[in-house]
Amino acid sequence: MLFLASSVFGQVPAGSEVPASPAASSGNASNGPSSQNERSRLAVNPLTGMATSLASNYKSLTGKERWKLYWKQNYWSIGAYFGPVFTALVLDQTTNSPSQWGGGVRGYGLRLASRTGSGIIQGTVQAPVAALLHEDVRYIYSDQHGFKRRTLHAVIFSFATYDNEGHITPNVANLGAYYASTAISTAWLPGPRSRMYTLTNGSEQIALAVPVNLLQEFWPEIVRTVRPQRSP
Repeated sequence: MLFLASSVFGQVPAGSEVPASPAASSGNASNGPSSQNERSRLAVNPLTGMATSLASNYKSLTGKERWKLYWKQNYWSIGAYFGPVFTALVLDQTTNSPSQWGGGVRGYGLRLASRTGSGIIQGTVQAPVAALLHEDVRYIYSDQHGFKRRTLHAVIFSFATYDNEGHITPNVANLGAYYASTAISTAWLPGPRSRMYTLTNGSEQIALAVPVNLLQEFWPEIVRTVRPQRSP
C-alpha cells in the first residue's frame, strides 16, 4: 500500500492558487491569511489529527506535500495518536468492546493498538485514492461569518472536500476508507464478525467526523480562549 501511495503521489500535479468559492473570491478572508506557507499548510491539529486548508485563495496539495502530509497525519504528530487514545477509552473501554479483551490496562492496551492500527489503515487507504481522484485530504476551513453558517459548513465538509481546482466534491476517498479500514480490522478482532459490523462501525466513524470537524472549524477561537493574552 505504501508503494502504491508513493507511485500515485508522484503523479499529482503541483497546485495553483484559484478562488475557492464566490465568498472567497469576494476577498472575505477574515478567518485567516490569504495564503499559507508549506509549514502552515501541513500543520496537523494536535487533537483532530488533521491539517487545514483555507477556503480563501485555496491552493491544492502538490504530490510532495501529499506524501509529507500522509506521514504527519498518520505517524509523525501528536494528533495521529490522540484520536486512537480517546476513541479506545471512550468508545471501547467504557463499553467493554470487544468483551473478549476484558478490562484493565491489558484490555485498554489491546483496544488502543486496534484503534491505532485501524487509523493507520484508514489513512493509508485514503491517501492514494484521494490523490487519484484529486481530492484534498485536509479539512477545508470556512471563510464565512457566523456560528450557524460555520457549523453547517463543518457538517457539509464531513462528507465533502475540494478537488485540485477548488471545487466542492464528495469526499469519496475519506468515506470509503472508513469502511475499508473497518473491514480490514475485523481480521484481528475477537468473536464473530460480519458485514453488518463493517457497515455499523464505518458509519459510526463517519458520524464521529461531524464533531471532529466542528472542533477543527472553531479551533482558532478555542486556542485564543485557552491561550492567555500577552500584554502589549
